[in-house]
Parts: sequence; C-alpha cells; structure tokens
Amino acid sequence: MRKFHALALSGAAAAMTLTGAVASPAMAADAYNATIAGQRSFSPLVNLVQSSTLTVDITNLPANVGLYALHCKVPADPRAAPTACDTSPGAFAYLPAIAEARASVALPIKVNAEFWGTNPNPTGAPAAGESVDCRAATADPRSTACAVYVLGAGRDSANPAYLRVFPTVFTPVSADRKTDVAVVSVDGAVLGAKKVTLTKDKPVAFSVKTKSGLTAYAAGDNCSVAGGTITALKAEGTCTVRITTTGGKFFTPIVTTRTFALA
Repeated sequence: MRKFHALALSGAAAAMTLTGAVASPAMAADAYNATIAGQRSFSPLVNLVQSSTLTVDITNLPANVGLYALHCKVPADPRAAPTACDTSPGAFAYLPAIAEARASVALPIKVNAEFWGTNPNPTGAPAAGESVDCRAATADPRSTACAVYVLGAGRDSANPAYLRVFPTVFTPVSADRKTDVAVVSVDGAVLGAKKVTLTKDKPVAFSVKTKSGLTAYAAGDNCSVAGGTITALKAEGTCTVRITTTGGKFFTPIVTTRTFALA
C-alpha cells in the first residue's frame, strides 16, 4: 500500500459541515482545483448509494505532482489527519506524478457507505482498524461522519494547496438487511474448523465467496493474499487474514478473520 505523510488540515479544513460555514478560498481561473460531480471543496456529496464510483475532476495540475483520493472517517478533531480510511479495491485512488503539467485529468474512486477503516499512514505498528458506518450520527448535526479527501502525494502530501475535502451523505438502507456469510476455500477445499498450515514462500489457492455475491477483500499480517493465492511470509508463528466486504442494500458488511499456522 502506498503511504502519504501527515495531512496539513488547518484553517478552512477544520469545518467539514453541511452548512458551508467556511467557504473555499477564491482561486484564479488557471489555478489547480479538484471537484466531484461539479461540487467544490467542503460541499457535501448527497444521496450517495451504498457503493458507487465517483470521479474526481482535476484541473491545472502542475508537473511532477501526484494526488491521492481517499474516503475516510472524519476524525474527532477535524484538523487532524484521518486514521480510518477505506483501502478496499478501488477505494484507495492514486494519480502518479508525471513530468508534464495536466490541464485536466480524471481520478476515479470507489466510495462505500460502510468499510473496514485502517490508517493509510501508520507510524510504528499498524493499528487494528475499525468498522466505519458513514451513516452514523455525529455529535454535530451539521457535520458528516465521513468525507472524501484529495491531497498531494509524496513531497506534496502536506501542501494545503492540493487539499480538497468532500463530506459524504448516503441514502438509507433496508432496516432488515440479512447477515452475510463468507465461505473460505484453501487449496480447493472449504476451510473448516481444523487449522491449515502454510509453508513459507509456497503459494496455495485461496478464495472467498459470499452468500450475498458481494466481493470480499482479504489481507493478512504474516502472509500475502493476492492473485487467488495465499503465501506465508514467515516460517513460524501464525497468519491472521481479515476478510471484509463493504455491505449492500440487502446484506450487512462482513468483518471476520481466519488464522493459519506457518511452517
């Protein structure tokens, strides 16, 4: 996973509210900007469905500047960097820097109302993460639980000139959603109660199917899960794989783990 440095969320970024109490600064016609669905920074994105792909429209991006777009839980202190962001496939968007300036470029990002939130820029040991429901009520009725953050990459990650914030507001889901189930298969066999042992550097087939048909995202701490396989990265201990989905209109999200012995 690519990482970014601490965000410089000061001044206008401190107020992610629905009232628009803090306006974005005026910009010259040829200045850098990023919008979503025509909305400027700090304008809420409303009536979003459970999961959809939005496009960040970027104009006048200077040469040698890259961007990230992330959907995150808004911290208790809005001036602080978010530490619970959606890193599921498509939700952690990255636009690489190139040597030429770009007059316009589009950056797609998948935005989910529910996700397993992790710190995209951990210091020291990665935190465990948390389940995030962006429909949750906040202490301030004018504010939203989540927002899309657009910021510079690399050396520009702390440059407030590239920071744009878009609060997200989602439509309700069915109150009687069903509990989803994940069925995990290893080496062609459904994983049962017996612990499976993985051998270092020897990949075996790995797959997850859900009752809902929703795509599951799997990530391990001492093993790699990619390309339909799981590979032990160590020759001893255990690997814990966290399996998550972002939920749907009729099914609740999955957050579950499977543990493997390493040899």
